[in-house]
Amino acid sequence: MSTPIFVSSRLRQIRLQQSLTLKQVEIKSRGRWKSVVVGSYERGTRSLSVARAAELCDFYGVPLRLLFLDDSSSEAKSSLNSSIRIHEPWRIDLRKLREIHITPDEFAVVIFKFLQQISIKRDDWNGEVLTIRSYDLETLSLLTQRDIDAVEKAFNFRGLLIQR
Repeated sequence: MSTPIFVSSRLRQIRLQQSLTLKQVEIKSRGRWKSVVVGSYERGTRSLSVARAAELCDFYGVPLRLLFLDDSSSEAKSSLNSSIRIHEPWRIDLRKLREIHITPDEFAVVIFKFLQQISIKRDDWNGEVLTIRSYDLETLSLLTQRDIDAVEKAFNFRGLLIQR
């Protein structure tokens, strides 16, 4: 028997909202949750017991009942948003980034190239400030092989985030 599709899609949604890859789940859990197993639960190809679902929800820091709420219900949305950190868009100082990207700072070079691609995609050429969205943060996390909090610290360390 496989995991019901609404449960498996909710598991994936929770993981993605925490900006975790399957591999990061395995690392963060110190091997307790194998990426292949969690991926199977998320695809609905592997049976997930209530006990294991409760353990996985505990790992993510969300209540078990979130797996069984209808996605369209306001209770589901408010519970999910209060349980999972939602990242606000970041405003990046492109002038500062241009100053430091020519140094031997590999992180700055990677983010410079990534932000150039975002500018091209959005046809945004103001050249001073670029706002990156939460889904861009997931990509940045993958590119830099750091979790989003570590990426944010790296941006702050380099003075690239414009505070509101």
